[in-house]
Amino acid sequence: MNKKGAAMDNADFELKAADIEYSLTEAEIAELDRDCEPEIVIVQPRAFAALQMGTDIKARGYHIFVSGAPGTGRRTAVLNILRQKSASADSLSDLAYLCDFRHPQNPKLLRFPRGQARRFKKDLHRLVENIKGIARRLAESPDFRRRESSYLKEVEDKENRLVSEFELELEREGFRIVQVGPEEGRSTDILPLKDGEESSFDDLKTLVESGAMTQAEWETKRSAYYAHMDRLKGIFDELRQARLSLEDKVEKARIELIRPRVQSEVDYLYSRHSLEALKGWVRDLERDILSHSRTFSESQDELEAGPKGRPFFSRYGINIIVDNSDQDRTPVVFEDVPNQVNLFGSIEYQAEESEDPYPAYLRIRSGSLLRACGGYLILKAEDVVQEEEAWAYLKRILQAGKVEIQPQSGPFGPAPAIIKPEAIDIDVKIIMIGNESSYDFLYQADQDFQKLFKVCAEFDSSMARSPGSTKNYLSFMKKIVQEEGLKQLTHSGMAAVIEQGVRLSEYRDRLSTRLSRIADLLRESDYAARRSGAASISELEVRQAVENRAYLFSLPEEKMGQMILSGEIVLAVSGTALGRVNGLAVHDRGFYAFGMPAVISAQVSPGASGVINIEGESGLSGEIYDKAVLIVEGFLRSRYSSAFPLSITASICFEQSYTAVEGDSASSTAVYALLSAIAGVPLRQDVAVTGSVNQMG
Repeated sequence: MNKKGAAMDNADFELKAADIEYSLTEAEIAELDRDCEPEIVIVQPRAFAALQMGTDIKARGYHIFVSGAPGTGRRTAVLNILRQKSASADSLSDLAYLCDFRHPQNPKLLRFPRGQARRFKKDLHRLVENIKGIARRLAESPDFRRRESSYLKEVEDKENRLVSEFELELEREGFRIVQVGPEEGRSTDILPLKDGEESSFDDLKTLVESGAMTQAEWETKRSAYYAHMDRLKGIFDELRQARLSLEDKVEKARIELIRPRVQSEVDYLYSRHSLEALKGWVRDLERDILSHSRTFSESQDELEAGPKGRPFFSRYGINIIVDNSDQDRTPVVFEDVPNQVNLFGSIEYQAEESEDPYPAYLRIRSGSLLRACGGYLILKAEDVVQEEEAWAYLKRILQAGKVEIQPQSGPFGPAPAIIKPEAIDIDVKIIMIGNESSYDFLYQADQDFQKLFKVCAEFDSSMARSPGSTKNYLSFMKKIVQEEGLKQLTHSGMAAVIEQGVRLSEYRDRLSTRLSRIADLLRESDYAARRSGAASISELEVRQAVENRAYLFSLPEEKMGQMILSGEIVLAVSGTALGRVNGLAVHDRGFYAFGMPAVISAQVSPGASGVINIEGESGLSGEIYDKAVLIVEGFLRSRYSSAFPLSITASICFEQSYTAVEGDSASSTAVYALLSAIAGVPLRQDVAVTGSVNQMG
């Protein structure tokens, strides 16, 4: 090929300024703005199709993972889809726990129609208060008082008769019943009589020693004493049984009087909430109230002074853990802190744990998973994965379709499981939002994830630039201006913002979908307009906002420039050099990126070590850069050692670089430096190069 042909070929590949320039005229913007309404429109057809399918399919396992870069409108798109899918809340349920009177360790779950749990709670409270009043009035009624007095008189007559007969018998045999000991702890004893006076066995023993009483008489007296004490104990047992029988009779009388009223109240409660699941519970409620009718009849002062008091009546409450009475649409719940307690609920820890399981059901608390039942729960993938226990439990719940609320851990570890609430069936769609790497990691590392999250909605960071997508940009800008009270955009300002959208996408024919960056640009342009006193946001204010952000974050770039100018970083920009070339390195800080020249050098000598990556040997290169160096070595073999082994030891180095190097865009630069060092051909130092190369060159 002649020199002219080579020059023409180079001209074909020359990149001119016109090839990379992009601008919109005010006339073009005015045409697109003619019927443009403020609206947040995100054009992601593939992602929307995935969201549509995931929300429509109700089968188990069709939970949704939304992947993409932050700021691409993932959350807004999810909300738009859910707003379209949002249905009436009439099918929602309220969830509540009641005390199971037969098995208090296993609180009973009830599922009420939406808004009915509150009503049931009021009716149940009214029932308990009504029965308290009824029980107290019946306890004071003449009929009950008459029965109670009759039973009491019967027992007291029996007590008096038994005690009188026993006392007469003792008198005949020379004994008497007495009270001994201190006043607070007095006890009953039997003493022998001597000449009609009370004596003691010690006194009688003295008489035996003096000869006034024979030993046989004393032993007979002693045996009689033990026999009478046994008889006295039997009488006391009989009297105690009589008292217990009295209490049973009084309680039966109380129940007999109160039963019709309790049945009436319970039947009325059931008639207002005729749920099939309530039928057995209200009958148990009736039995429990009747069995504790005496407690209901006690006055408030007696209750507060007694051991039961208010905790006793807590068994007749209801713990509403999910109340949808104020919900008018399908619930959409965001959980920003997806730990085990917030997600699944807990049984509150109590420092001084009571052994009474009856009121413990009131400490059950629901989590966001239950509050989202019948709707959608939105989680951040990165946050969920960090909570290992929560992630493992979430998988089990989604597989089983049931939630079991467990005790909350206290300062000394898990609390004792006094109660085990009934498990709750759930119907909820999980939407997890994360980046692409999170999805890939979970999919490869966890087989359960593959079965549970069968839909992935992927959001691109850019979209094709067309009149339609440009118009969507204008709608988005107007919406942000309207919602946040920013200054109005002129057509030149709109054009400048769209040009920045193209620049962010890194392609002339595409627009960035990282609309959060565009919203930030609008806010900062408004700030620039207010600082300068401008009435609106024009191209000038947008340029000022871009320049201001670059100034705020360009300190490292400025410092490196100063180091080059001062000679601290050795960089030649004229003449030629062997095995040395200036490359263009991009320093990406995430929120700000800039390009700076970097010297890449190569040293070669005869040997068999091949190409040595100095960055790699020192642990300062990433995997992609390591691959690029291996490709360079492959290029050398393919070009120069097809018939004989490559006998070379070469080293490649980023001079004066002490941070990690990543990417393959320095591979062509490394080839130039190596070939220059091998062939002894000097390279121009006034040119900086970048670009990757494959093994074929």
